[in-house]
Amino acid sequence: MEHVHVILCDFDYTLADSSEGVIECVNAALESTGYPPAHPQSVRRMIGASLDETFRSFLPDIDLKTLSCCKTIFLEKAESGLMVESTYMLEGVIDTLESLFDNVYTLGVVSTKRRSTIEKILNRHGLEELFEVVVGSKDVPQTKPHPESLLNAMTQLEATPEETVYVGDHIYDIQAAKAAGLRVIAVASGPTSKADLVAAGPNHLIDRFSELQKVFNLV
Repeated sequence: MEHVHVILCDFDYTLADSSEGVIECVNAALESTGYPPAHPQSVRRMIGASLDETFRSFLPDIDLKTLSCCKTIFLEKAESGLMVESTYMLEGVIDTLESLFDNVYTLGVVSTKRRSTIEKILNRHGLEELFEVVVGSKDVPQTKPHPESLLNAMTQLEATPEETVYVGDHIYDIQAAKAAGLRVIAVASGPTSKADLVAAGPNHLIDRFSELQKVFNLV
C-alpha cells in the first residue's frame, strides 16, 4: 500500500478481545435494571457499537432514565478493573505492531471504547509507547460510523487522508473510514462475516491483523 505513513486501528476484535468483560458488564446492567441477561453471542455482535445502540438493541422500548442507568452500571463495572483484566491481545497483534513501529509507521487507535480503558489495556501489555494517539468514545460527540473520531486522530497527528489507512473488523469501521476519505483494510477477526465486510467495500480484506506485514511488504 503506497504512500501510507499513518495506520489507525480499531480496538475490539481488531487488536484485542474484550468480549468476556463486555458480556459481563452488559448483563450486569440489564439484570440490575430488572431485565433478563442477553445471550453472549448477541452481545458479541454489538461490540463496536455505542452503548446507546447496544442497549437499545436488547431493549427497543427502553426509556431514557433506564438507558442512562444501564450505561452507568456498565461503565462502573468496566472501570472497576474487570475490562482491563479480562482483555487479551489477539494472536500476532503484538509482533505486528512492533514490526510496524520499527518500520517507522505512526500508529493510533480509534475506537468506541473509552480512551482511559484502552490506555490501561495497552499499558498492561507494554504497548502504550507504540501509539501516538488514542481516540475513544468520550473524545468526540459522534462515534463511528460517523468519521469524527478518525478526523480527530488525523488532526492530532497532522496527517492527511492520502497518507492514512484505517484497519477495522466492523462495517462501521469501513463506513467511517470512507466518510473520512481514508483507505480501509478490513480484518475478518470479529463476528462480522467476510461477505458483509466485502459488501461494505474495503480496499483490502485480510483474515488476521498479522497479515498487515504482507500488505506493507514487511515480510
